[in-house]
Amino acid sequence: MEESFIDTGLDKKEGVISSGIDKLDRLLEGGIPHGFTTVLLGSPGSSIEILVKQIATIDNVTYITTEETKDEITETMKRFNWPIPDIKFVDISARYYSRVLEGEQRRVSVYQQRSKLKLKELIEIGSKGMPSTTTSDEDFLAVLSNGVKNSPMGGIIIINSLDFFLSQYHQEDVLKTIYAAKVSNLKKKGALLIVMTKGIHGELFEKKMEGLADCVLELDVIQKGSSFERFLSVKKMRNFAKKIGIARYVIDDSGFVLEMIERIM
Repeated sequence: MEESFIDTGLDKKEGVISSGIDKLDRLLEGGIPHGFTTVLLGSPGSSIEILVKQIATIDNVTYITTEETKDEITETMKRFNWPIPDIKFVDISARYYSRVLEGEQRRVSVYQQRSKLKLKELIEIGSKGMPSTTTSDEDFLAVLSNGVKNSPMGGIIIINSLDFFLSQYHQEDVLKTIYAAKVSNLKKKGALLIVMTKGIHGELFEKKMEGLADCVLELDVIQKGSSFERFLSVKKMRNFAKKIGIARYVIDDSGFVLEMIERIM
């Protein structure tokens, strides 16, 4: 194992897409190769959401968000004083939460109406069963597919995060959609980044995602005494074995900062 400080004077290379973070590009020896699908596995507390927002501040980005709305994301970017380019948002989060609130409001309205009925009428309606409280009839996997399909050539596509789809659909359906997104990204020569929380969807599913991916980055938090250390590992880089390595990182006022690379030879 070879340990070295990161050289921030890395020249941009042909055939790769920059992450917009010089030291991360150094860890990847130039950036993400065109057409690669990258899975970002983050343990709770790893601040993976800061990393993907920082990557999103470069040009030509399609951001498919399920955990935060467009406004919440741009507010975080402003807090770190990052430039905010013309990001193409596919704001599934706002659409989903709107439908949840609509569904809850319908449910409340039903109870309000029933509270005004006589006991006999209430029993009669109640015997027919409650109306469906399904929060959404929209196919968000289809929204995801269209978001990837309509992304520009050679750009970065961020899916943050896969956890939402896995809570709504069967794992095999999600895998099929992600495979289709991978093929689309390959044709567009872009960089597809998929965020997923580590350790909550089962070891087998994680292995399937790692097998599907061209690149796997893993963010971990390790407690050492009373302090915590964060590490980013390049677990897989298809056809680029020498890029496998690990780096310590911190989150400061400027955002995600890599500190040191330990290259695994």
